[in-house]
Amino acid sequence: MDIVVLKAILLGAISLITIAFGLIPMRVMEILSHKSGDYAKRAALIISLLSCFAGGVFLGVSFLDLLPGALESFERFKKDANWETDYPWVPLLFMVGFFLVNIFEELISHSCNKSDEEWHSKRTKTAGTFVSAAHLDDCYVETESIDSKVAIVKSITFVLALMFHSSLEGFAFGVQHSTISVASLFCGIIAHKAVVSFSVGMKLVEAHPHRPCIVVALITALALVAPLGGCIGIFLQNSSMDMEIKDGVICLLVTLSLGTFIYITFFEIVVPESLKNENKFWQWLASVVGFAIIAFVQVFEAD
Repeated sequence: MDIVVLKAILLGAISLITIAFGLIPMRVMEILSHKSGDYAKRAALIISLLSCFAGGVFLGVSFLDLLPGALESFERFKKDANWETDYPWVPLLFMVGFFLVNIFEELISHSCNKSDEEWHSKRTKTAGTFVSAAHLDDCYVETESIDSKVAIVKSITFVLALMFHSSLEGFAFGVQHSTISVASLFCGIIAHKAVVSFSVGMKLVEAHPHRPCIVVALITALALVAPLGGCIGIFLQNSSMDMEIKDGVICLLVTLSLGTFIYITFFEIVVPESLKNENKFWQWLASVVGFAIIAFVQVFEAD
C-alpha cells in the first residue's frame, strides 16, 4: 500500500477514535444524572473523581508531553540558528501564555459583568423602586446567560490549546518516511488520544451539561485538527522549507500553548475539584491514576 494512502486512512481512524472517546462522557453523565438519594451522592462522587482523573491526565500531558516537546523544539531552533544562550526562554514564553489566558478570561468576565450592571441599571430606571417576582426571574435568567457565555469562552480557549497540540501530532505523523515509523507513531497517538479525548469530553460535559451541541461541536473540531496537521505534514514532506524558521515558529507556539494548557488545568479543573466536599483521598488517587496513565503512555511514545 502506498504510504500516503496509509497515512490518510490512519489519520481518519485517529479522528473517529477522538470523536468516539470524546463523546462517551455524555452518556456517562446522562446515566449518573438520573440517580437520586444515596445514588445521587455516589453519582456526584463519581463525577468528581472522573474530573480529577481528567485533571491528572492534563497534568501528565502538560509536564510529560508538551514541556519536553517545547524544550526539544527550542534546542533544535538554537542549533539551526547557531544561537548560544542560557536564558530560560521556554519558561518565559510558557508564563507569557499563562498570563495571556489569565488576562483574557479576566477581560471576558469584566465585560460580561459590565453588561450585567448596565442591564440592571436600565431595568432599575424603567421599573423604579418596585421589584417584582418577574423581574427577579429575569435577573436570574440574565445572570445564568452571562455565566454560560463565560463557560463557552473558557471551553473554547481550552480546546484551542489542545487543537494546536493535536495539529503538531498530526504534522509529526504526516512527515514520517517509512511504514514502520507511521505504524508505531499511530499506536502511540491512539493510546494518547483515547485517554485525553475522554478527559476533554468530561471537562466539556461538566461545563455544559444542558448544551450537548457545544460538546459535540468542540470534540468534532478537536478531532479534525490532527488530520489537517497530517495533511500539512504530508504536503511539506518533500517541499523545501527553512528549518530555522519552522523550528522557531513551532517552539513559540508550543510554549505559548503549554502556558494556556496549564492555566486551564489548574484553575478550571484541579483547584475547583479540590474545593468540593468530596472524599479528598479518592480525588487525589483519581488524579494520580490519570497522571500515571499518561506517564505509562509516554514510555511507548519515547521508544
